[in-house]
Order: sequence, then structure tokens, then C-alpha cells
Amino acid sequence: MSRDRSTSDTGTQSMAPQPIGSGRPAEFIQPAPLGDILHEQLDYLIGHATAACPPGCSDCARLQQVKSWLLIPFRGARRPRASRRAA
Repeated sequence: MSRDRSTSDTGTQSMAPQPIGSGRPAEFIQPAPLGDILHEQLDYLIGHATAACPPGCSDCARLQQVKSWLLIPFRGARRPRASRRAA
């Protein structure tokens, strides 16, 4: 029998960085670029909106909120309100 670890054992191993002096090098994963994360999330929300969702779906509400934020620069200029102060 081989004493090598089977592939089924790999899911139980911790990927947390090891303390200095533990004999194993610390492994750090660089974070993904912010633009990639934002595009991935937006793609998910857009794809989700095409599926049948129950009323009050939180992901559909998030999509509406994101669309509202993203479209703010393209909305028409708002007219300033007239003052209601009496002269």
C-alpha cells in the first residue's frame, strides 16, 4: 500500500497561511482586480434576472438598485425647486 495522500484528503487540508518557522512556506492568494469582481457580479445579476424568480427576490432587488446607481449620470438634469418663502 502506498502512503501517498489520496485526492479525497485534499479537501480536508487547511489552506490558511502557516506561521513562520513551521517548515511550510506561507501561501497567499492575490485578490482579484476590482473591475473583474464587479463585472462578474453584474453578469450574475443580469443572468439571474432572466430566470423565473419568486416575488421579493433579493437578487432582483439588488439588480434594480445597481441599475439605479449606474444610470444616475445619464438621467436628465433636475430643475432646482422654486423657493416657497413668502416675499
